[in-house]
Amino acid sequence: MRFVIRQGSGTTATADAAMLSALGLPGGGFVHIGDTVARVAPDEMNRPNELRIPPHVLRNARVVEGSTADVSRAVVPDARTVSFGQETEGVPRTLIGIAVTAGDVVPEGDGEITVVSVDPSPAAITPTTRLARPTEEANVGPPADEVRADTAPAMTVGLENEVDLLTGWLRLLTSSGGLANGQKVAGVIVSGPPGSGRSALIGQAADGAGLSVVSVDLRTVTTPEGLLGRLERAVVAVKPNTVVALGRLDHLVGRDSATRHQSAAVVRWMLEKVADLQGVAAVISTGSSTLAHDLDAADLLRRTLTVGAPDAKRRSRLIEEYVDHPEAIDIEALTNATAGFSALDISTAILEAQATSGGELTTETLLAAIRSTPPSLGTAGIGEVPTFGFDKVANLEAVKQTLTESVIWQLTDPGRFDRMGIDPPRGILLYGPPGTGKTFVIKALAHESAAAFFPVKGAELLDKWVGESERGVREVFARAQAAAPSLIFFDEIDALTPVRGSSTNNVTDSVVAAMLTELDGVGDRGDVFVIGATNRMDLIDPALLRPGRLEVHLLLDLPAPASRKAFFGITDVPLGDDVNIDELVERTEGWSFADLEGLLRRAAIVAMRSDHDADKVAWRHIDEALASGPAAS
Repeated sequence: MRFVIRQGSGTTATADAAMLSALGLPGGGFVHIGDTVARVAPDEMNRPNELRIPPHVLRNARVVEGSTADVSRAVVPDARTVSFGQETEGVPRTLIGIAVTAGDVVPEGDGEITVVSVDPSPAAITPTTRLARPTEEANVGPPADEVRADTAPAMTVGLENEVDLLTGWLRLLTSSGGLANGQKVAGVIVSGPPGSGRSALIGQAADGAGLSVVSVDLRTVTTPEGLLGRLERAVVAVKPNTVVALGRLDHLVGRDSATRHQSAAVVRWMLEKVADLQGVAAVISTGSSTLAHDLDAADLLRRTLTVGAPDAKRRSRLIEEYVDHPEAIDIEALTNATAGFSALDISTAILEAQATSGGELTTETLLAAIRSTPPSLGTAGIGEVPTFGFDKVANLEAVKQTLTESVIWQLTDPGRFDRMGIDPPRGILLYGPPGTGKTFVIKALAHESAAAFFPVKGAELLDKWVGESERGVREVFARAQAAAPSLIFFDEIDALTPVRGSSTNNVTDSVVAAMLTELDGVGDRGDVFVIGATNRMDLIDPALLRPGRLEVHLLLDLPAPASRKAFFGITDVPLGDDVNIDELVERTEGWSFADLEGLLRRAAIVAMRSDHDADKVAWRHIDEALASGPAAS
């Protein structure tokens, strides 16, 4: 039976009671998982197909958290003898009840000890188990923290380019020739959201480079001293042709960590040691793309590889990989339903559908499982979808046509661009006076294109702390990519990307650089379209306005008479029969759409003031509101 592996706590694994009964273990017992065995007990689980295993079992099993693994019932006798790699006065009482096999590493006090041999193997340690002296012939097995590269191959579907790139870097870092000019480099950073497949990526790249992986689990470390002990043991034991993989450093060295500076110094020490070792490289797996800066180790971690949240194309490939008969499933419907899902979320939903449907998957059972699986990227990752379309846009036919050609065509029928041998535009800039409907038009466009909508006020991303604004830019693009197809709308973009060198604030120059990087598609944005809006096009850095970036420039000027007349024809404000639309259009020359909306709002208030039961706006109410002029709106 296959389970999704999660990390638990304590010394006993836990699983859903019904699933354990299906395994023949209604009250709990022992199971085979990966390269080890574990005691398991029933417990309430978030998902019926989850198996939570203690940290030491996760390492001993040599499986990746978030992967799927075959789990079967195990018959585990009592251990007659056991020997350890460290000196002990006897069998530690804390190990009583733990099932072990030769080569396992188990917790003892504040540290860990290695099980060199156990008779029989596997077996459970009991009060009668005798301590034996280890022999040279004892089978110590592979390193306890080694992770097999083939534990979750499906998690790297769609990451072929990233696998090739990381494989090349690891080969270079561990080669006998080393880096040119005697550079001292320890390794690389692999960043990305939870469940994106970072661990599987590292394992597959190391396997392709002919390297083993020693994974250093830091989730149970809470102090710099504990971190030093864990890293020291890993570095001392490491052999050539090895990758030392560190994960979950954010809580120790992140900006908000109380032990940030001490822990960063310890990790820096480890990276220095690795850089001195021949044939050894370090890979730090993290959700923070600014970790090198937090560690003050940019010179030792020269490369950062970002694993983006799955876009629509990768989600489609993941679904095809996980289902047995993809030809019988509506892949497109499932792909659209998994916006905001990580690779792990998709795996979890499909496994749940298999568990609840008796193994016979249909589009309906899969959609039901997807709907009951919350996306790990959060509801913010799905974006907003406006409820009105172009029918609410007054006239502006040329504007709507340009938006349709630039955005909707490439989302609904990208083949037409391929047939003409051209790349579709990737960005648009709307410019014009305030109140001309730039934001309103883009919301209607999001509805027409059925794309998730991410509106961002330019000034919202500016932060006085170095690196935070750039991080905000990257996170916006990452969320949009997770919900692709999607639109990112930067309102008042001139506040976010002014001409470089024109401001005394160095933050904006860095933000412009970050925006250019994202707009150029480093890491492939997928079906993400970027739109900016401004009242002052001349204030925007010219580099953003070149082809391939915000290349389509669309003027939304003050509405012409035909547009003003169309606006009054589709307004939600009920107008009386005596309202002369033509005269109203004539008297509002030079007014913006925002001015017109404000005019009708004031007229409605005048109508309600004069009659509590008023249900229409008469001409006299509009005439009184017109006396205030457009400035009052």
